[in-house]
Amino acid sequence: MSSESEIFALIGRVHVLMRRNLNRITDVDYMQANPEYARTILTLAEQSGHEELALLAERLRLAMGLFDGVAEEAPPPAPKYLFTLR
Repeated sequence: MSSESEIFALIGRVHVLMRRNLNRITDVDYMQANPEYARTILTLAEQSGHEELALLAERLRLAMGLFDGVAEEAPPPAPKYLFTLR
């Protein structure tokens, strides 16, 4: 993860571009505190069709560690006490 000031600067830039280009207001503080809200806003930014906004969204995802990858499934637990005593 990147420094807090770098993340805040990227969030601020995304906020300004979304307001100017999409006429959409975002909550900068809440975006920094809530990863789910940040993912939603960044998805909107990436789908906006604005090149600079999409690049900033990608940089912010990397800086905040927000990846939409499929979570790895945990292996099933080993069976207990099948052939031994407790």
